[in-house]
Amino acid sequence: MNIFKKFFIFLSILGVVSCDPNSKSDDNQTLALLALAMPQPVNLNFEALANGQPLVTGSNITADSRTVQFRDFRLYISEVKLVKADGSTVDVSLSTDNVWQSNGVALVDLETTRTTETNSKVTGTVAAGSYTGIQYTVGVPEALNHLDSTNQKSPLNIGLMYWSWTGGYKHSNIEFTYDGTNWTSLHLGSTTCSGAPNYGNCTKKFRASIQLTGQFNSGNQKISLDVDKLLNGHTYGAMGMCMPGDGSAACLPLIRAFGLNETNGAADGTYTQRIFSLK
Repeated sequence: MNIFKKFFIFLSILGVVSCDPNSKSDDNQTLALLALAMPQPVNLNFEALANGQPLVTGSNITADSRTVQFRDFRLYISEVKLVKADGSTVDVSLSTDNVWQSNGVALVDLETTRTTETNSKVTGTVAAGSYTGIQYTVGVPEALNHLDSTNQKSPLNIGLMYWSWTGGYKHSNIEFTYDGTNWTSLHLGSTTCSGAPNYGNCTKKFRASIQLTGQFNSGNQKISLDVDKLLNGHTYGAMGMCMPGDGSAACLPLIRAFGLNETNGAADGTYTQRIFSLK
């Protein structure tokens, strides 16, 4: 049942219980139960900050005390859950607009160089309750990772967010340069996939699992991505194309910044993500 139907039922029952002056106590209990049954909105606002300032792509900026220019900064968000005080989680049902969100996957697009459109929001609903944090995955779930991107609804139909050589999506696509000539392309995606050309399960997922707790407002929560911390420790090497499993030491700080183990592609606790935080 969608939120509009629930709201209509809520109003109908509200009208019925309000007509009986002799049942105020029962009415209050009924309304309290209805309020709990109504899903509450989830609105997440992602931002990328470089040197404390909003990221601007296509121009030289300062990040990690270096001059750098970005031309792409996009990532898929999925498997969103809200965290309760006791540590339990409740699934968020992501909205569907077939532009930025579909099939429970959202695309956060913080660049204006590859495309003119941007999107910083992830929206949905969750069961009513009190929450102290959020958990989400940076990436496309395995069940959707090997779809034919040419016939999917947006945002799962974007060519630059797809790895044709592994038959899967780039969970994140971040491209930058220090000198304006040599580009580092951080393309996080699942590897060691079997069954070409109809790829199946990938043993190395490279999906970052992020959990953030603290002061949390599910109806309007900002989530910040620290570009300085992303670049910290990275030095441009001979391998400009920074893909998981390529063996380039220059890539390791970027992969580990997401809390990912470059050896097995898992968020197994070997490294702690250092770039996402609640604001």
